[in-house]
Amino acid sequence: MPPAEGTVDSGLDPGLDPNLDPSWRPRRLWVASGNPHKVDELRRMLAAEVPSLQVLGLRDGSPTWGPVPRIDETADDFAGNARLKAEGIAAWLLEHGEDGHSVVLSDDSGVCVDALEGAPGVWSARFAGPGASDADNNAKLVRELQVRGLQASRGHYRCVLALARVDGRRWPDSPGPSRLFEGRWDVELRVQRRGAGGFGYDPHAWLLDAPPGGRTPEGRTVAELSPDDKAARSHRGQAMRALLAWFRG
Repeated sequence: MPPAEGTVDSGLDPGLDPNLDPSWRPRRLWVASGNPHKVDELRRMLAAEVPSLQVLGLRDGSPTWGPVPRIDETADDFAGNARLKAEGIAAWLLEHGEDGHSVVLSDDSGVCVDALEGAPGVWSARFAGPGASDADNNAKLVRELQVRGLQASRGHYRCVLALARVDGRRWPDSPGPSRLFEGRWDVELRVQRRGAGGFGYDPHAWLLDAPPGGRTPEGRTVAELSPDDKAARSHRGQAMRALLAWFRG
């Protein structure tokens, strides 16, 4: 849990100036996402690889801070939305007394289907409309493929992670307030669904080594992967490994 208001630890590594030394790394990180699945995935990956890093979700903040602000995702690409979320939540945390040397990590991700000209893309969570459930979005994906006479289309998952300092200052070795880390996972989106794991479009996202039709050891969807196997392959896992490489310097 974060320290009480007025007693916030600086998060600084002794002897390093975060404004000048590109080798400085934070000690506390807030995950800026309202999606509990994303928060759990990111927290698990970070805790395993950077045990000295305190990883917090926005629900770990003080109840006196009030509701987390809604950050409008108005950019037309994943990178822009990731920046908006990281920098918006960073400003909110600073207003509530969080130390400026803590950082915020945001994720913007989705699936891009070739036959749909890259849709749903940045609208992946809202493909079937505001407040749409995973089932709603998957049903629309199936309809959009079928209306084109298709049973499947190539596509890919895309993830961009943005890391922003709470004080809003740019990183010494970055041109702006947010550092970006990216990943891409090529898959095939099918009308056929299988598997109960994962979330989002995972039951309809087939690994590219999965043959059409019958069940074989290779014929799997993302929803049939274990969490560890998914992390080793996924767009978010790739972006996270780039972030971890940066943490390790």
